[in-house]
Amino acid sequence: MDFIISSEIKYIILFSILILVPKVLLRFRIPIGISSLALGAITGISLGWFQDDQLVDVLAKLGITTLFLFAGMEVEVEEIKKDFPTISKFLFKTLLLIFFAAFIFTKVLDLDYRPALILSIGVLTPSAGFILNSLKLFQFKPTEEYWIKSQAISKEIVAIFIMFVALQSGDLKSFLISKAVLLLLIFSLPIIFKVFLKFIAPYAPKTEVSFLILVAFIAGVITKKIGTYYLVGAFIAGVVAGQFKHFIESEESDRILNSLSSFFAIFVPFYFFSSGLKITTDFFTMKGLIIGLLLFLFMIPTRVGLLTYSIKKYLSEFWDDRKAISISLMPTLIFGLVMMSILKEKFNVDTNILSGLVIYTVLASLVPSIVFQKAPPEAFDTSTL
Repeated sequence: MDFIISSEIKYIILFSILILVPKVLLRFRIPIGISSLALGAITGISLGWFQDDQLVDVLAKLGITTLFLFAGMEVEVEEIKKDFPTISKFLFKTLLLIFFAAFIFTKVLDLDYRPALILSIGVLTPSAGFILNSLKLFQFKPTEEYWIKSQAISKEIVAIFIMFVALQSGDLKSFLISKAVLLLLIFSLPIIFKVFLKFIAPYAPKTEVSFLILVAFIAGVITKKIGTYYLVGAFIAGVVAGQFKHFIESEESDRILNSLSSFFAIFVPFYFFSSGLKITTDFFTMKGLIIGLLLFLFMIPTRVGLLTYSIKKYLSEFWDDRKAISISLMPTLIFGLVMMSILKEKFNVDTNILSGLVIYTVLASLVPSIVFQKAPPEAFDTSTL
């Protein structure tokens, strides 16, 4: 079949299916990320197409970096500062759970502490980009959306930090070099944005989106080169960009954010598709299924229970919103797949564990679609993951 169908035809088929099919399945409350992941797995296993394909790889990187650029720009520093006393209490319990789960994984799954910690992050970290875009599918009150957004973003920030430390802690020299590069990136990005807004943007109208995507992509490549992952650099670029009023509060901000949203709506499915290509027949084992189901049966009630307890203790005035806040924070699709890739590429973790992680993260990411009432048709948006 590979000898009959040319590469151009394969790409036409890929773009046609990946752009249309997940949008159709969205009407049945199947998130685009999950349907794209399934399409990638089916394509890789049944046809063997696009394995190690450079174009698909680049499109996937554009998708994930743009998504985390957008997520970073959603970080409202002033709001986090205002509610930090409350948010920090939630984060402290989350941190305890991450390290406790990692300890359990070292004993039960016989993992070293670094891959165990990475696995724990993949299992327990809500994927902010996925969650924020999925909110359009359901009917939530503004207060519910605010706390869902605050919790998802703050936990994602903590998870990114832990991931960076876990990936670099094996070698002190590498850790110090990576930390220096990361600090250099953080301090140089504001200068880069200032130069752009002063000397380029006034003379090149409507180039903000292209520039943001370019900076996020380069930042992602830099953090990948120092041994972390693309999402770290892209997220940092987004957080820094979000501090400039031109990008989020000016007359142009709506156009910029809408354009970014439209851009990653096109390219993020390629990231999930690319992740699906990494799922081989080795993933389909009874042991992997058992690990995934056990993670789901133990971790979902634990996470929901911890969040519900924390809401009762620290946000008692939002007790009526506990179900919306707790259940909405269950999806871990993006972090689950990113951690799966890291565990596979850097630590060569057993395929059964990787399979279990994928099964768990897919099931966890479907929970809100099963529990919550569907929003009216006009609420649907093509950017929903």
